[in-house]
Amino acid sequence: MKYTAKAFVSALAFISVMLTTSVPAKAQDLGFNIPDKETVEAQKKARENKAASQSIGRAIMDAFELYEQEKIKEAIAVLEEQDPEPGYDSAYLARFLGNLYAADERMGDALRILKDAVDQNVLGWNDQAAGLKLVGQISLQEEKYEQSLEYLRKWVQFTGQRDAGVFEYMANAHYQLKNFAKIIPFARASMAASEEPNKNIYNLMMASYYERKMYSDAIRILEEGLNKLPEVTSWWPQLAQFYMLEENYGKSLQTMEVAYLAGYLDKENQYKMLVQLYDNEGIPYKAAATMEKHIEAGDIEDTAKNYATVANSYHRAKELEEAVAWYGRAAELSDDAEDKGEYYRKQGDLMILNQQYIAATDPLKKALDFLARDEEGRIYMSLAEAYFYGGDYRQAMRYVDEAATFDGQRRSARSWKGYIQSTAKRKGIELD
Repeated sequence: MKYTAKAFVSALAFISVMLTTSVPAKAQDLGFNIPDKETVEAQKKARENKAASQSIGRAIMDAFELYEQEKIKEAIAVLEEQDPEPGYDSAYLARFLGNLYAADERMGDALRILKDAVDQNVLGWNDQAAGLKLVGQISLQEEKYEQSLEYLRKWVQFTGQRDAGVFEYMANAHYQLKNFAKIIPFARASMAASEEPNKNIYNLMMASYYERKMYSDAIRILEEGLNKLPEVTSWWPQLAQFYMLEENYGKSLQTMEVAYLAGYLDKENQYKMLVQLYDNEGIPYKAAATMEKHIEAGDIEDTAKNYATVANSYHRAKELEEAVAWYGRAAELSDDAEDKGEYYRKQGDLMILNQQYIAATDPLKKALDFLARDEEGRIYMSLAEAYFYGGDYRQAMRYVDEAATFDGQRRSARSWKGYIQSTAKRKGIELD
């Protein structure tokens, strides 16, 4: 949440700071006192009004004319040639030269010379106020966050103004400093001073609560933000994620579904989050169909793992033919031998469940080429089962004997062997 030079410099050259309407705020929450209007007026009247010397005034007018012609570098050169007396002339010239440096994107020079100008505290009230604010703004951009807070505070205490933009800058500086709890008072002060809801303020408050793991408060802020700024569609997935962190999966799914149906989701991770929520809430068919739709549309990357996710969800939904097809696609696409073997194994096992017995032997045999030795035993058992139910008892015996050579399958293989033999004998089939 950083601000660009252009945003800071849009109206800074030779323009007085506009005064904002005062809005009540709890100054004690900000960590400093804000003077009332009467105090500010008294200080304003008591401040000495000075005028620049004729030579400095003339140089500034010449520079201003060049600035209006968009000859910023020439304007800077005019002021850099001056050698003002220490005191008011020096500060007054530095105030305008600093503005020109900022307009020329020389933010480091601008900050140095403007800070020197306001630190002398000899400028007229309007110039001093404008200088303090600009030093605070540029300091924020230049990542001098403590300095930004110092000069923006000085501006508030100098002017007595409750300015939404200034409080937003201060909230952002605290965010950059990881002073997460201190964000909230300034964000609220900005909100109170603003006539319109501000997306950045809600983001800062949400970040404050998130970083402190205060998820219920983050949820409350996002709900409020969506009520005020429904057009900020990126908040819907964020809100759903916070519901997940609170383990309120039903509310999370409801939120994501609303966003999905409204067309607010446009990122792969968002579609995957919706798929995950469907699976978590026991709606595997929707999970599979949603994942499939967005893979085919190109919204989700074509990868073996993503294909396997579709297969897993179809499997849980008992859509076996779809699951078989997607496991096959996953196996063909996978570059990882272990994954490839596992996808073929799952495809074969599901084909057995789907009564595609002889067809199941093809992916099961492929799985043997990729899986580790200790995985082969259960694949031999699956092959024995597939051939048995497919009516090929000799092949079933062959693979049950292979399975019996593995410690983990030996007991099951012996039971199956006896069953195969008795079934074959009952049907008059010789196995020898």
